[in-house]
Amino acid sequence: MSSLPSDIIADILSRLPAKKLLCVKCVCKPWCHLIDGPDFIKLHLEKSIKSNTNQSLILKHSHLYWVSLDSLESASEIDHPLMCYNHSVKLLGSCHGLLCISNIVDDMAFWNPSTRKHRVLPFMSLELRRYTGSSVCSVCVFGFGYDITNDDYKLVRVAQFRGTEISFVECEVKVFSLRRNSWKRIKDMPYACRYPGTNGVYACGALHWIVSRNCSSGDFHRNGNSGDFNVVVALDLAAEDYKEVALPEFGSKNFNLDVGALGGCLCVVANFSNVRSDVWVMKEYGVKDSWDKLLSVTREQMCGIGRSVRPLGYSKGGSEVLLEQDRINLFWYDLKKKTVKDVMIRGTPISYEVEICLQTLVSVNISKRDLGKNQGTADHDKNVKKSTYVNILMYWRSYHSGMISCLRVSNWCYSQV
Repeated sequence: MSSLPSDIIADILSRLPAKKLLCVKCVCKPWCHLIDGPDFIKLHLEKSIKSNTNQSLILKHSHLYWVSLDSLESASEIDHPLMCYNHSVKLLGSCHGLLCISNIVDDMAFWNPSTRKHRVLPFMSLELRRYTGSSVCSVCVFGFGYDITNDDYKLVRVAQFRGTEISFVECEVKVFSLRRNSWKRIKDMPYACRYPGTNGVYACGALHWIVSRNCSSGDFHRNGNSGDFNVVVALDLAAEDYKEVALPEFGSKNFNLDVGALGGCLCVVANFSNVRSDVWVMKEYGVKDSWDKLLSVTREQMCGIGRSVRPLGYSKGGSEVLLEQDRINLFWYDLKKKTVKDVMIRGTPISYEVEICLQTLVSVNISKRDLGKNQGTADHDKNVKKSTYVNILMYWRSYHSGMISCLRVSNWCYSQV
């Protein structure tokens, strides 16, 4: 293969799974340099997305499990990089093979399970009350996605504050940028999030949530009145601004609305209680007329009660869609035959959260070029260690048991290795 042009070699290697590529790097230095390069990493990512290959599922119960989407035969337990006394973490989102996870003390990290590389984010505590007035934080949701314009991965935190004396809802929004390695506050979200809160869905350069325009009621979001939550709001990760997404004509108002992503496109699910679930896909982002009703699953086709379904991804050939039902069941829906087939995976817990995750080589590290634009590498490391040291002291003083403090110290030490 040494006589082949480099672009041909890159094309051949880009068809391999990420874990195979990590082994191939050992063949020779030119291949190692090629595979580690940003151009090859981008090529491998684009081919995986276009061909619906190199996809896996991350299942979360008390532990994390990994299973290949190609086989869906057996799940294997995987270790995450954050320290936690019971190994439990929250899945905040998945994008381009990166997972965003957090533990019980709100340490957060970007993690690539394929390369086993991670980056701990600068700590940012959640204020339980607003700076002025009498209000408490009632809902906290996240969203993780890719800023196409600035080639940047961003984590968004939406903290919803509810008035205790007068009825109002305010949503404070902060954004973490991997390029800047820092948090910043942006314009408040002028909507109310649904209680207890669902993390944002990434599609087409934006994060999406189901929200309500009604921000004046003090308890509507607590009693779960689904009729109020009929708006899909998008946060453009490049412009960092909000806009509403025009929805299709559902033909009825008696359903619960959910939002998802399928094949890189935005989709919505209309869950009609005890009747069926309809999945709509927006073929051209931002164009209302491009909404297309992809499938409809009846309650008779589901296991158990069948309150809701969530689309996860297409099969390799694109003829089937993998759906999750009520966090207890997975099944394939055949788009031509309109039939379902249950998926039985060995080694999975009874109930679980699930995220679809690509197997990629996408890096969690900031390049030296980007560090030079923002601040010197030495200053960056110094500020990160100083910030972490302050957080260690804060947690040490805040918790009497010492367990939480030890966790934060352990995470800091682990991230320095």
